Amino acid sequence: MSFWKEAGLTYNRYAAVAARATRRALKEDKRIIAERRETLEIRAAKWADGKQLESKDEKA
Repeated sequence: MSFWKEAGLTYNRYAAVAARATRRALKEDKRIIAERRETLEIRAAKWADGKQLESKDEKA
């Protein structure tokens, strides 16, 4: 069994923790660039009767 499963983590959560630790270990100039990629952008849309009603972009 994988150690992340034994620790009670999902794979996505484990990957996020590992990625954050890796970014924090980088030198200052590379870390700043990598942290910019950490921002998550989401596009959400409401649908009714098979037609898109409204759409909006969000940053998480």
